Amino acid sequence: MFDRLKQELERHRQRPFLEAAMAACALIASADDEVSFSERARMDAVLESLAELRIFDPHEAVNLFNARLEALQVDRQAGQGEAFEAIRRGATAEGAPELLVRICVAISLADGKFVVNERAMLGLICAALNLTPAAIDEAQSELAT
Repeated sequence: MFDRLKQELERHRQRPFLEAAMAACALIASADDEVSFSERARMDAVLESLAELRIFDPHEAVNLFNARLEALQVDRQAGQGEAFEAIRRGATAEGAPELLVRICVAISLADGKFVVNERAMLGLICAALNLTPAAIDEAQSELAT
């Protein structure tokens, strides 16, 4: 019983980070106007590998991601505003902004190309997280090792 309560508490505490991560993934994946299968597969790998996200049902995360994509398709400007707000709300813990940037870089590199639009969106995400654009290069270096 206590294990279940502990898990529920952890889900509650990590929910804003899940929402931030899915918002960031949607922004990056849609930056080049094409959400590839490899980007979706990389997102699944991120969900499985990060302890902060592994506690959630993957279907719940995918539903959040798809909802963000839909909001971006309906009204790009409003969808971006909502996504950036979720990113700011969910990346308040120490290390969370840098982790979100690493997730975004991993998604952007999933299809083998790091296009200009994705890098520009990463720059906007860094700005929303009060990080310098150098965080992108740092994340890229970390993922290359």
